[in-house]
Formats: sequence, structure tokens, C-alpha cells
Amino acid sequence: MLSEGHLKDIIRLELSTDIYVTPNTWVPSLYHDLLDEAEIQSYLEARGSGYRNGRWIGLAKSPKGRSALYKPILALVNRILVKFGGHEEAGVTRKAFDTRKVRMGNGSHGKALPDISIRATGPSFERPPKLSTAGIGLQDIASGFNVILDKDSDQQLDQVVQFGIYCRQILIQQPNRNFVRFLIITQSSVRLVHYDRSGTYVTPFHNIHEDPVTFIRLILGLSSTNESILGFDTAFEWTLDPESGRKVAGTIATLDEAGGLIRYKLNMDAPPLVRAGIRGRGTTCWTAFHPETGDRVLIKDAWRNESKGSEIEYLKVAKGVEGVVQMISFEDYRAETKDYRPSTCDHPGSYNRIKSRVVMEHYGPSIWNFESRIQLIGAIKDAIQAHKKLYNRLVLHRDISMQNFLLGSSVEPGRRGVIIDLDMAVKIDRPASEIPADPRTGTRQYQSFAVLESSTGVQPPPPQDHLDDIESFFYVTCHIVVLFDRPGVPKEDIPKFLTKWGLAKEADAGVWKFLFVNKPLETSLISKYWGKPIVELVQSFKKFIADIHREKDQYSADARTSAKLVKRLKKNLWNKAAEHYAEVDGFFQTCLDALELEEINGPASETPDSSAPSSPESSPTSPLPECSDLTGGLKRAPSFSEETMDDSDLPRKRPRKS
Repeated sequence: MLSEGHLKDIIRLELSTDIYVTPNTWVPSLYHDLLDEAEIQSYLEARGSGYRNGRWIGLAKSPKGRSALYKPILALVNRILVKFGGHEEAGVTRKAFDTRKVRMGNGSHGKALPDISIRATGPSFERPPKLSTAGIGLQDIASGFNVILDKDSDQQLDQVVQFGIYCRQILIQQPNRNFVRFLIITQSSVRLVHYDRSGTYVTPFHNIHEDPVTFIRLILGLSSTNESILGFDTAFEWTLDPESGRKVAGTIATLDEAGGLIRYKLNMDAPPLVRAGIRGRGTTCWTAFHPETGDRVLIKDAWRNESKGSEIEYLKVAKGVEGVVQMISFEDYRAETKDYRPSTCDHPGSYNRIKSRVVMEHYGPSIWNFESRIQLIGAIKDAIQAHKKLYNRLVLHRDISMQNFLLGSSVEPGRRGVIIDLDMAVKIDRPASEIPADPRTGTRQYQSFAVLESSTGVQPPPPQDHLDDIESFFYVTCHIVVLFDRPGVPKEDIPKFLTKWGLAKEADAGVWKFLFVNKPLETSLISKYWGKPIVELVQSFKKFIADIHREKDQYSADARTSAKLVKRLKKNLWNKAAEHYAEVDGFFQTCLDALELEEINGPASETPDSSAPSSPESSPTSPLPECSDLTGGLKRAPSFSEETMDDSDLPRKRPRKS
């Protein structure tokens, strides 16, 4: 697990330090439909409200410290909830709790919850696991409030980052949530902090004594018994076990092939796969069953930038391509982040994102659930060939990663591996200038060296091409072979370079990949289980990638303009795409032939020994990051991406060619 400090660094990078602050008029405009102002005024005039002579009397003007504010603010919030927070049906409740001392199970992230948390019961909430402390957790809070002093109210970035830690986990534990909101409360004012897939924003501090009506509305809005107001996607319906309080059944509504409403039954034995993070696509994948046929399907929710084309266009092109995910139905514009922020918001980092839902055919589990060497190598071989077929239809995937790679549902050649997620795909029948290598596209852990290097701006970046995706397949292959001692058993000591591949800074991640590709392979990193055929596969694939690096580097060094670079790449590399795919396919076929021969005759020669001395690039840190698997199996996906950033001990960057 990551330390709290490490996680804060990740969130700072993800959300940016340039935080949008709304106009003063935004927060008073919220939640007017919840309660009539006359009702609020009547309450404020009542003796039990705690509001007298223009002040909340329990809040001292000059408290001795934050500790003097917790109890009166908690009491104030609960009085408001008791008065106005009525429930719509049985089993739906809201109550504020002091959660300052609640810690994560292993303490690695420090505080688990905000100072005050709104514990919720109802359809989209469930009790936390037994191991959670205090009987309240991220699974059953509607929102949370942090308490600070007026004098600390200028620490805007720290406030956003701290709530970002909670939000990041809430989006995983409450995966049908579209946005999350928190409050910062001082002795005199309140600030709203909002998070969605476009990022974050904050409101100016608003005086709670001068405008108690807005303050009450904020409390009620962030504690609402209407789950859509809290930011939930209400296409989900949940059934809770009355004794355990845990979800035992659920359905998800969407459109069928004919455009009619259909409600799929969620597979409760397979937790959804949730892409960790706040800002971005927020990809969440669910396994479900057709309500009539019982056929398994995969349902994916994702948020795209409104300037990007919809995935449906590429899924249509992929129809009938063996080894590429097949679409059943698609629903667009389920939500837009612009609806959660002021209409005047023109902050450069606040791109509107559109939520879509696609229903696809179901395949096998994620590739990290491989059960044998032959199964794994066959799956990767077929996925590369599927990529070739898609490329032949003029579509480049651009996000080959562990997360977007499933085992096929058949052992027949061509159907053993499946690539999914065409969110980042692009048509290649457009001008090369419109397909630039961009380190913001794809998954950092598996991005090619050329894509990472494109951020330097020293030389004209080459357009992203099929070789970048083939290189991503190489990193996926190496990641699995180096990470696992055998099926289902990852190494306890994760080789350092694997975590370094996921560094947030493009140039740093690129250096580590360059070193891995161009230095001799340390076979001691590969456990004895894998055997000589797979070591030779990695060696051959590695040499192929190194040769491509050198060739691209030479063309980039010689080209003075982007046009000249494109001309050379097209002539010498792009026109040879079929040869490249065939060469790589040959590596995998040779490996499979050798593995099948070993099945009959046993290993041909000595293989690397997992008991050999470990590489100096071994690190006992960085266990597998939290990520639910679609089908059980390993519950933690071996993806390090930006969750394992570490800027220490970076090697010097290699000199660029002149």
C-alpha cells in the first residue's frame, strides 16, 4: 500500500495545482429544490436551532483550537439532519459521526475518513467489512466535512489534496458514483470542494452566520436521501442483506440492441474493475447476465473528453474481428461533467467529459489470471494478431495495457486472447499530423519509448504508429514474466524497474525503459517456472524493440521537419507493417512450439533459477495496487502505472543524438 505522503504526491499531479475557484454566486445557487426558504427561516427562529442574533451560538468567534470546534459542528449538523433529513423509504438514513480517529486497516494511508462523516444507509451504500474500524467506512459515507480554523483557510491546495485521498477511495468503493462533494467548515464560514472526472473545483468561503440558509442547504445537499443528488448513477439498483448490510444483488439499466430499456443482472461474485484515480476516463467494468438468456456480458462505463470521438465508432469497425472485443449495444451521454459546475466555468483544465455505457460480449478473465505458460503465450500471440487485423481496418488501438487485455474464452488459435477498450483508438487514414505521439494517451506503464520521449520537444515527435503498440505488447509480456514466479503467485520483491516504468514524469519513465531494452537481460529476474523458450522469446522481442528504437532515433535525428520525418517513417517502417507483425508472431509461434515440445519431452536444457541472487534492481516495496478483478482470481491487478511514482535514484538521461 502507498504511504499517505506518496498518495498526496500522486493526487497533486493528477489534479494540478491550478485549482478552479467558482464565482461567489455559485454556492448560494445550489440545492434550492431541497427545501423552501420559508421552512428554513422558521427553523432558524425556533429555540432548538442553535441560531441566535445572527450567529450559530455554539461556534466561538475565537476558538482556542480546532478541537474546540468538532463537537459543536457535529451537533449542529445532526440537528439539521434530524429536522430536515427525512427519508423516502425504510432503511434510508443519514447521520453525522466524528471520524477523526478512524484509520485504514493497516494504517498506511493515515486518516481513512474526514473529520466528520455522513454515515448513510440505503440502496447504494453498504456496511464496511468487519476489519474496518469504528463500524463506518468508505462504503457507507455520503460525504464528509473537515474542520479548520479561519486562519488556515488559505491552504487551498492542501485542502483539495486531503479530500482527494478520500474521494479516490470513495470512487472505488462506490463505483456507481459520478461525483463526490465535501465541505470545509471553520468557526465562521464554509467551502464546498467538488470532484468529478473533469477534476476538481472549490468555492470561495461563504459566511455561515450571515447566510445560514445556504449553509443548511449545503448540509442537506451533501446528506440527501436522494442518491442522484449525491452524485450516484441511479441506473443501478441494489439489494442489501438485512443482517450483514452488504450488497447481495444488483442490476444495471441500459439500452439493448434495438434501443429499448434492458436491466442486466450484475454478477455479485465478480467485483467491478475500477481504474484508480479521479480525473480522467474513470473506466469501470462490470460482469453481468442477460435477464432472459442468462448470457454473460461485460458492461463498461467510461468518461471521454467531449473533443474526442466516441468509442462506438471504433467498435463498429471492429465488428467481426476475432480477438477484438465485440459490442452488443451502446448508450451515450449518460451524464456530462459540465452539469456539475458553473456554466461560466472556462478553466483551461476543466474539460467537459461525457459518460457512455457499452455492453460487450463476455470473455475470459484478465490476462494476469493465466493458468499456464502455453495459455499466456497463446493469448498474447492472438491479441497481437487481432491488433494487426484492426490495424488493417485502419484503426490503431493506442492503449495496449494489462488492464485492456483479457484471456479468450476458447483455446482455439485466434481466440485465446482479446483486446478491449478502444477509448484511445484513432483512425490512421487521417493526416499523420493528427496522430502525434502523446504521453497523455495510454497507460504510462506500457507506453512506448517514442511516445514518452515525444514530451521533450527537442526533436519533432514521430506520429504514433503500430510499432508503438507492438512495443506496449512487449512491456505487457515482460511485466507478467518478470512479476510472476508462477501462475497466481507474484514475487514478494518487485523488481525496481517495473515500478519505474510507471513514473509520472515521461522522461524518467522513458529512461528506465530505454535501459531495460538496451542493456543485457538479467535472466535471474525470471523464475525457473518460465523456462528457456520464454526467456528466448523475451530476448528476441527485446532485440526487435531495440532495433526499432535505433531506427526511429536515426530518422528523428536526420529529419529537420515533421514532414521529412513522416516521409521516412512511411517509406521505411509503416509500409513494412505486415513484416513487423509477422516477425513478432514468429517469436511467439517458436516459443509455443518449444513449450508444446516440453510438454511431451520435458525441458530441453537448464532454465533460469528463481533461487539465483536477486538483481540489484530488486525492491521489497510496492505490492500489487488495489484493483478489483472481473472474475475473482487475483484480487490485485499487477499494474503500477502512476501509483508507484518514485523520483529517487533516477539514472542519468542518455544524451540525445545530434
